[in-house]
Amino acid sequence: MTTTPSRRTLSLRARLSHLNFQQAGKLLGRHGRQLVLAGARLELASPEDFYFGGHLVRVRYPHLDRETPPIATLTLKSEAPEHLHWHCTACTGPCEHVGGLLSLVLENKTALGLAAAPPERTPIESLSEQELTKLALQERTERAKGERM
Repeated sequence: MTTTPSRRTLSLRARLSHLNFQQAGKLLGRHGRQLVLAGARLELASPEDFYFGGHLVRVRYPHLDRETPPIATLTLKSEAPEHLHWHCTACTGPCEHVGGLLSLVLENKTALGLAAAPPERTPIESLSEQELTKLALQERTERAKGERM
């Protein structure tokens, strides 16, 4: 019998694999959605500026014109909303640096191993009428499995 870990015991990797845009916005509070979108425009100078391992996600923004580059982190913390605790070394509250970190995670779930790649599909334009009919029936059968009568 397989057991599912409780919400309290989920790892950082498991929590991030379930994270969506709305939840990421809620983590940052009232203007969270705007901060995630603003953070998405921040660029990394090199791949070494991003770290994901164990119980930590960290992004460093060295290209911003600051004496000390901002570093945004995300870790597990039992008292935090969704058990995800964020911090920025340059800011005292929610900011675009943490929004950028969340945006990077959301945009790169497959590359980070947080989501499976979608299956390869044949372009519809190249299918014959019989193949299109067969594909439509298969898709409908799959949808019917999840629909309640």
